[in-house]
This record gives sequence, structure tokens and C-alpha cells, in this order.
Amino acid sequence: MEERLLHVELTSRCTLACPACPRTEWNSLLKRPVIKNDLDINDFENFLDCDEGRKIQGFKLCGDYGDCIYYPQLFEFIKRFRNTKKFIISTNGSFQTEEFWNTLAELLTDQDTIIFGIDGLEDTNHLYRKNSNWNSIMLGLDIMAKSNVKIKWQTIVFSFNHDQLDTIKSFAESKGAEFFSLQTHRYGDDQLIPPDRYVELHYLFKEDYNNNHDILINPRCNSEKVITSDGYLLPCDWIRNPGTFYKSQLWKQKSQWVNRLNVKNTTYDQALLVVEEWANYVKQSSLNKLPTVDVLCKMKCREECNKNI
Repeated sequence: MEERLLHVELTSRCTLACPACPRTEWNSLLKRPVIKNDLDINDFENFLDCDEGRKIQGFKLCGDYGDCIYYPQLFEFIKRFRNTKKFIISTNGSFQTEEFWNTLAELLTDQDTIIFGIDGLEDTNHLYRKNSNWNSIMLGLDIMAKSNVKIKWQTIVFSFNHDQLDTIKSFAESKGAEFFSLQTHRYGDDQLIPPDRYVELHYLFKEDYNNNHDILINPRCNSEKVITSDGYLLPCDWIRNPGTFYKSQLWKQKSQWVNRLNVKNTTYDQALLVVEEWANYVKQSSLNKLPTVDVLCKMKCREECNKNI
């Protein structure tokens, strides 16, 4: 049976400036830094104090805007849910101390996983993971590899590393990490695009999506939902990009949708009903060929795409 995991973004804080990251696009579009948000643990705990909330078996601590290792209350968060949840932590691994990693290693168990996002070796990782710090990444990796935690090394395929994946894999395994690579369609810089066979095509944007009202949508909201660092349960993390979120019906009709998904004044059970309403709204808008269907829904949840994943 599939595990019940919830994607949680604990913070919007991050030290990096990756070209395709929503925080980088935020800076580019709005000409100001991303607002610092940290998830309120008490609000979140109360939010999950309900039937469906208690069924959640673990948290995927992966941020769209931030990295959970910079969340000021990370250790408290883990302690609060340690007895009932497992943790899957995704991080770039930069700029934390030996004390931090040792404490984290003590809190995590063999049921937990930490995924280091490292897109190359010392001479290349920074080409996408801008502002990253190799020595501090290796410090964290080495300390966590000595613990009981499952360690994984994730490499996104770019122009500068597609022909070095075997070398990166060998180095990752020498550090005690399980290696895997990911293809993407988001680069933020055309110079980073690898040869076509390394580009992920399922979710690639096409201009036709903007005006094509014949695209059938099969929403995957229930499987892709995310808790944001500012305290909302959103149907998916894809729509949160600043280039799309404020144009979406989810935001334009926020009194009907977003405002009802605030963890401060609802429960997980209640929010799930709102997410289901949203999914039905998207589905019906698609069937009726309405022009209000968001382009992200057409890209990510079109029926044709879902059949191929």
C-alpha cells in the first residue's frame, strides 16, 4: 500500500540563486527578495489534529522557495512529530555547521531519508546551484553518511554534466550515497540545456496551451498538494511559481479557494474537501472548454500527459 506522505515547505529561506528556482524568478519579476516565511509549528500541528491528518505517515520536507535546513525550528519540528512520522529531507546542503549536522543525525532514524541536491562535482555543482558551498556540502554528507539515515545524491541533468554522470555516480557512492539523476525542462538559462535526449518532455510548455480550450484535464491535486511556508494547503506546488500563481483562478478567486486553505483556521480534513472542490472545478472547466482553465493545469495534468507517466 502506498505511503501517505505530505509535502511540506517549512521555510522560504535559502542561500542559493538557482536560475530556474521560483525565488530567482520572483526576484526577476518583482525586483525584490522573496518574503521570509517560516511555517508555524503550532498551527500546523492543530491543522493535522483530525482523522486524515492522523493518517499521514511522513513528511517530504522539500521547498519550492526555501530549503528546510535553514528553517529556524527544524529540530523542534522533527521532535514534535518524531514518534508518529518519518521524514524525507531534500536539501542543497550548503552553509550549515558541524554541530547542525551532528544534531540532525541524532534526531533522524533508519526510517528517514535525506536527499542532497548536488548537480556535479566541486568544479561544476555551482554552475546551476549558484552560491552553493562545496566544503560545507561535503561536511554534511560525510556526517549524515555515518548515521543510520538513508542518504541519496540527486543530480539534475544539465549541459555541463550530462557526459559526467558516471563519474558523479562513482563519487557519490564513494561517499556512501545512493545516486540518481533527474531530467528536467526548466533551466532558467539556455546555456544550461543539455542535448535533447536529456530533456524531460512531458511537462514542456507549448504556446498552444494558452489558447487551446480542447485540452482535457485530469487533475492530480490530491497527490501533488503541498503545505506552503506561509501556511496554506495548495493543490500542487507547480502553480506556486510567481509567473503563474497570480494569474491563476486559484488566486483570482482566492476567497473561494486560497482563503479556505489557511492552516490557521481550518483542519486538514476540511482543506481536503476544498482541494477536491478545486479539482472538480478544473475538471468541469476543461470538459466545458472554458477559457478560464489555468495554463499550468493544461501543462501538468492534461489527460494525454497523465497517460504517459
